[in-house]
Amino acid sequence: MLMFLLFFALWLLFNGRLSWDVIGFGLVFSALISAFAVKICGWSTQGSRRVLRLAGRLLVYAGSLVVEIVKANLATLKVIVSPGARLVQPQIFHFDSGLNRGGLQTILANSITITPGTYTIGIQGRELTVHALNREFAEGTPGSGLNQQLMAMEDALAEAGEGRDAV
Repeated sequence: MLMFLLFFALWLLFNGRLSWDVIGFGLVFSALISAFAVKICGWSTQGSRRVLRLAGRLLVYAGSLVVEIVKANLATLKVIVSPGARLVQPQIFHFDSGLNRGGLQTILANSITITPGTYTIGIQGRELTVHALNREFAEGTPGSGLNQQLMAMEDALAEAGEGRDAV
């Protein structure tokens, strides 16, 4: 039901006008998309509650990610415009993320990849393999604030009794 209401609200918001035909089509399309998500994609009411439970933490994470991206842009710019290549010391390193949930590991891996100067090469179990533009970037990745926030989300899900496959 929550998903249906979200789809319907988005329909009304993106449509830009309010009339009976817009409302009618919105109700039909929202019901069809909700049914598809439940029947085909396996979405459940627990999934909706999980998203709501983590919404605040995800917003804080997104804000932290933006800050990290800005900081990494500045650091990468420093490396690029510096005379000579003395600041460039590319490294490939491995670190244990401490995350057990595949979805949260994927979020961390993608966050590392979209941050300038770093790129996630692979994930094996809890271990991430990352390429960094220089040593400074490599030292800042393990145990970063983003990783800590995701670990806190994982702990919150565990306390709420969510299974390991959730997120």
